[in-house]
Amino acid sequence: MTVQDTTNGGDGQAPQADGRPLFIVGAVRSGTTLTRDLLRRVPYFICPEETHFFRWAEPFRTPHSWQPYRNNNLLKKHREMDGVSPEAFETVLNRSRNKSELQRNYITAFAQAKGITGPYRWFDKTPQNVYGAPLIAMEMPAARFLHLVRNPLNVVASLVLGRQVKIPDLHGACNYWIEAVQIMTSVAAAFPDRVLTMRYEDLVADVPGAMGKILDHAGVDAPGRLFRASDAHQERNLWRTELSRAQTGVVRNRCGAIARSFGYDLDADLEQVDAAE
Repeated sequence: MTVQDTTNGGDGQAPQADGRPLFIVGAVRSGTTLTRDLLRRVPYFICPEETHFFRWAEPFRTPHSWQPYRNNNLLKKHREMDGVSPEAFETVLNRSRNKSELQRNYITAFAQAKGITGPYRWFDKTPQNVYGAPLIAMEMPAARFLHLVRNPLNVVASLVLGRQVKIPDLHGACNYWIEAVQIMTSVAAAFPDRVLTMRYEDLVADVPGAMGKILDHAGVDAPGRLFRASDAHQERNLWRTELSRAQTGVVRNRCGAIARSFGYDLDADLEQVDAAE
């Protein structure tokens, strides 16, 4: 594993998190959790629970910026899972001048909580950090991005169903997908070597091959045979049972043109259902 520029202060504490992370971003319900869980198999490639540090546009350390970091109950639960105490997180907040320092200082606190005292690499899995991807790219010049894309019909169906994240407004669910892909299309145009765009369907079709591409993109070496084809199941096309004909039409109209640039043909998807009926 390439770890040369992560250093230890010699006091038995976790080394400072370096500036070469991988950020996994995209629309929610696009396979980011599966990918995180697979990458956690790589020795000394660490990832906390979702951070959301770059999600909100409010400038860091301004009066209205503190509330989501300090008071969001979900993020409090994530820090508890990470082993980072409220006192330790308050220290991280106070020592950080900007969001990139907040991210790196938190990773260092997380590594310390996990008892890591040697070299490591790190990544972050927060789909909604896509809203801060341009800022990440500028503040962390060595950071890489994995942009996961999934058929919008299935993303919207999952959001409307709401087993994990519930968005009852159909247009709101569409906007989760549209905004994420539009932002990352812009970031990829500006930083083509730093963004790997991968379709969820391609990931689950060939887990070992897809994970190899991701690790190569991140510059992380890993032992062989960490991943198997059986680590994922094929796409189930939830939209066929969870969205009405009218709803699928809305998704096609809102997302279809953009989806074609990622190899999705929503017109053909809907025609297949009509033919089957």
